[in-house]
Amino acid sequence: MTAAASTVSLRHWPGRVIALASAAALVAVVAGAVAVHLVTGEFWGDLDVLRSSAAIAAGGDGAVYRTVFSSGGGVEYGFTYPPFAALLLQPLAGTGMAIAIGWWTLASVLALLAAVWVTLRAAGVPADRRVVPALAATAAALPMFAVSGHLQTGQVGAFLMLLVLADLTGDPRRWWYGLGTGIAAGIKLTPLIFVAYLVVTGRIRAAATAMAGFAATIAIGFVWRPADSRWYWSGGLFEASRVTEDPRTILNQSLRGAVARLADVGDPGTAWLLAAAVVGVTGLAIAAWCARAGEPLLGLFACATTGLLVSPISWHHHWIWVVPVLVLLAVRAWRRRDRAGLAAIALVWLVFVAGTTWVLAGIQGWDLHFRGWGLVYSNLYVLVGLAALIGLALHLRRSRARPG
Repeated sequence: MTAAASTVSLRHWPGRVIALASAAALVAVVAGAVAVHLVTGEFWGDLDVLRSSAAIAAGGDGAVYRTVFSSGGGVEYGFTYPPFAALLLQPLAGTGMAIAIGWWTLASVLALLAAVWVTLRAAGVPADRRVVPALAATAAALPMFAVSGHLQTGQVGAFLMLLVLADLTGDPRRWWYGLGTGIAAGIKLTPLIFVAYLVVTGRIRAAATAMAGFAATIAIGFVWRPADSRWYWSGGLFEASRVTEDPRTILNQSLRGAVARLADVGDPGTAWLLAAAVVGVTGLAIAAWCARAGEPLLGLFACATTGLLVSPISWHHHWIWVVPVLVLLAVRAWRRRDRAGLAAIALVWLVFVAGTTWVLAGIQGWDLHFRGWGLVYSNLYVLVGLAALIGLALHLRRSRARPG
């Protein structure tokens, strides 16, 4: 072997090791998920609802939203997504639960990896330097409850996040800029907050494209399942009891949940609406401020945080948006050699890992009523989200005041 060939071989060796180790880890995660289900017969309740609802929709029109599923512990669930989502879920209709868990877990982890990759690209990291950070960030994200909870329930958040990120970090001159966001909203309504972000940042054409994509998903749903579509779009989507009977549950990390826990009431009434209105307007204003300051990615993340806070129900796994946020902040702190910034990122990571203990609250039956420090513990994600918006506003103010 020549010296040149030896050099090339050594240069590629670490890359091969990383690729093999990552593939092995992915296989382990997927196999572990399937094994846990086969041994316990539990978890992945949301995925079971999605799979079963897809099968019901395949069998005929008008039954998707009339069917109620039981968790076995007295909790009942219903399909809460638009009919268009049930159409996209048709590949799950004929699969067994173990197979569905395997494929869904694999796709979810790959979607998370892709979202991290897109974030690194948007942050200006060269393509040849993204592989290791992307794999490392994805691996570090797995213990975070927003991610592990997403995988354990079988949710769609990673796919929606990837759709929005890939769409809104792309070239705004593309005619389809905004379309991916509209399609994401057609699968689950929460991404509609990003249409508001496009409007407040002056990207009216993109907002119109997003709404056209959203309208197309509604039309497809009506053509495919007219009766189900009429029920859903004529008011069924507002039936919050199909999502949760009590917003105080610790797994609901939204302002509505926080206000309900603070007041210890099942219905926080207008109090949370006022809080959501103030935070919603302020959060979108901060997002627009970011865009005007030449920080569109920060603006996008400010919008995502605002949406999580003002939504009536923001489950722990909805906060999967924390992953690309921390990736962006880590890239910036690393470039500045900012040790304090890296320490703050590590602290937020620990907070989101510590959220895993909320599972014990549900198991032991004390996930609704909190006092004293328990109110801080039960609202950790909400507090982090509010602190992030305040910190971002202070950062923008300091940047504007800085001479030059």
